[in-house]
Amino acid sequence: MGIRAGRENEDFIFEVEHIGMDMDFHHPKDRDLGLDASVVEAFEAEREHAEIFIQNATGTAFSADELLDWFLLQTRTTLADHLPQGALDKGAQTGQTQVYVTFPIRFEPGGFSMRTEEGVQDLSTLKLMAKVTLHKRGG
Repeated sequence: MGIRAGRENEDFIFEVEHIGMDMDFHHPKDRDLGLDASVVEAFEAEREHAEIFIQNATGTAFSADELLDWFLLQTRTTLADHLPQGALDKGAQTGQTQVYVTFPIRFEPGGFSMRTEEGVQDLSTLKLMAKVTLHKRGG
């Protein structure tokens, strides 16, 4: 695996494990709109790599991991920018630590969509929940 957007800095290499997500839609039911069963099954089977998010402009399917990379590129940030300072300090002291993080991503109508119980619908917000393991470089 090569270098990935925002997954390392001068002090750490970050390993991400996706543990969940919560979303709102540009739809009258908003957060009460349920996901299509196939989306739930795919995410439960392969949280990192299930291609359940669709970029509307290109029709390209994204996984949770790819959407996190997209978010980091769009915001020009790294994982370190989204972690509490205490986790970075502990990782520096111990060489490795884990922290749970929620990445809030907002979408304009027409940006990304998902299959729901009422067909394909545009995402409004997505909260990607992840466990991030910090590995100190040279540690």
